Amino acid sequence: MSEVIWVDSEKMYFDNSVRHKLQKLMDSSRADSDLIKGMRVALKINTAEEGYDYGLRPGFFRPVSERVLAATNTRPVICDGIKLADYWKQIRGTNYLKLAGAQGYSNETLGGHFVINGGFSGDEGDLFPCKLKDSELGGVEVGTAVCRSDALWVLTHVTFHPLFGIHGALFNAGFDCLVDRAKTRLLKSINPYIFNGHKPPFSDLRAFQCRALESFLGVQASMESKMFFINYLWDMTPQPEYYPYSETPVIENMGFLASRDPVAIDKATVDLIGKKCPSEVLVSSGINFIDVLQDAERMGIGNLDYTLSRLS
Repeated sequence: MSEVIWVDSEKMYFDNSVRHKLQKLMDSSRADSDLIKGMRVALKINTAEEGYDYGLRPGFFRPVSERVLAATNTRPVICDGIKLADYWKQIRGTNYLKLAGAQGYSNETLGGHFVINGGFSGDEGDLFPCKLKDSELGGVEVGTAVCRSDALWVLTHVTFHPLFGIHGALFNAGFDCLVDRAKTRLLKSINPYIFNGHKPPFSDLRAFQCRALESFLGVQASMESKMFFINYLWDMTPQPEYYPYSETPVIENMGFLASRDPVAIDKATVDLIGKKCPSEVLVSSGINFIDVLQDAERMGIGNLDYTLSRLS
């Protein structure tokens, strides 16, 4: 049974702010217990596309990067991938950095080296095996910022996702860590931007979800399992951050979760969401995310059973 720590959003005041709550989360989860001086740590975050108005501000990530710096004496690499579509018809790397800078993301605000996972082109990476019997993919190309680090901390802005159900630790640490061409390979003929509400056939969705989970195994292999996860249950919207728009958040802010088990932390996320919003919201994407989590457990990624420790 895996351990999940939850620091809720209650009792917030000047000396119990978001920063203090994140520090408490890392203390309670012993986040830096396996870090040593000189280690290179990558922080995988989510930056928002232009038009998406609910992305997490740099201040949500700064306390984490400061904790890594204190433990390793090395500034972490903080990264996200180039979005799959270049809506504004500019050079993709230039456009990404320009947009992220406009949203306040920089080396100074984040407290680390802010880079594009996959290099300026988005396609710089190394191939790692998925290590799964009868794997459809065999292996995946993991972006350089992730695979050339010694450890990976996955900091996920939780939202709903039209293809995966929930954008949580599993998706952010798997599919989102790949180079662009690997993402295209996993999608096959599926359009990730379902603006008209017409989803791919159910069988295609399930096949994509399994490929996305396989990609997690490839990222895990690149890290030799040195991974830690924080889920931000904050401004949870119906669309993920790579969309160029979003409806308003559908659930009140619930705080932050931490674990070393991506299945357990995503299961705890779904359980907490389920207590706050009607069941029709949970299945608004047309996907039963529990099926995805059960697939992940069968693949050996993590455990559905967990203990939840709540702090304020």
